[in-house]
Formats: sequence, C-alpha cells, structure tokens
Amino acid sequence: MANKKSNMQNKLTKESIFTALMILMENKPFNEISITEITKKAGVSRMAFYRNYTVKEDIINTYIEELFQEYFSEIKPHEDKFNYENVRLYFSYFRKHDKLISNLIKSNLSNMLLEKCIEAFYVLSQDISCNRSYPPEKQKLWIALLVGGLYNVLIEWAKDGMKQSDEYMAQTVCEFMNE
Repeated sequence: MANKKSNMQNKLTKESIFTALMILMENKPFNEISITEITKKAGVSRMAFYRNYTVKEDIINTYIEELFQEYFSEIKPHEDKFNYENVRLYFSYFRKHDKLISNLIKSNLSNMLLEKCIEAFYVLSQDISCNRSYPPEKQKLWIALLVGGLYNVLIEWAKDGMKQSDEYMAQTVCEFMNE
C-alpha cells in the first residue's frame, strides 16, 4: 500500500515537473530555463527533481518514452503495424501533445523526438509485421527511413498548426507508402 502511494506521488511529481517545463518553454528558450525555475513552477523541491531526473532534458525524454509506450500498447492487437488506423493513431497522439511538439520546435529540440521515435520504432519492429521482411542490417535502415518520413511529416504538420485532420494525415502517409 505504501509503495502504491509512493508511486502515485512520484507520478504526480513527474507530471507537475513536465507541465511546469511546458509552461516555461512557452515564454522562454529551453536552454535558458533553470532547474530551480522548473521546480518552483511545479511546486516541488529540487530533491524531488533529482530523485526522478539527472538533467532537464530527461524530463522531455521520459515523457516521450512514456508517450510511445502508451501508443504502442494501443497498436499491439493489430497484425500489420503499418496500417491506416495505426498511422491515424500516431497523428492523434501527437495532436493531443501539440504543446510538446510546438515547444520542441520553438526551442530547436525536435531532434529529441526524432531520436526517441527511432529507438521506439526499432524496438517495436523486433516483434511486428511491417509488410516487409528484411535482414537485421536492412531492417534498421527501413526503420530509419520510415521514422524519418513520419517524423518530418509530423513536424511540417505541427508547423502548419495541425490544420489537417488525423484521418487526412494518415490517408496521405499511407498513400505515399503504398506508391
């Protein structure tokens, strides 16, 4: 029971820290934001910060990793992971996190998202069917190509204000991939 309470408190602390960072990034470049500012805005101690993170980049990396874990848990039931519904879900997840995407772009940190995308999709590719079967060295290149394309489309879509629907984006990407 005490462990469950501790886990809930830890989760709340991490959410508060992430939310505080996103608010601060709306008005200030990431590299100018201090850990003290983050903890003050979050209403947590510096010790609470360092219990969860080593550097402020860890806040974003951890959040993105959790985002991908949630996304992948939703797509697990499907046989072919690169299909319309999963691509639509990809855009839907990032639409829900548009503040993160816009803050990363504004702070020239969108490469953090790309790195996590590549890591996550490579791990996912180890246990899925992608309509393509390649030896490991080619599989890694295929994932880099696929993720690079999805990432760049996501960034362009975000820069344009995510005006197009998730369905439109999924349909367009699937059309491109099937040509």
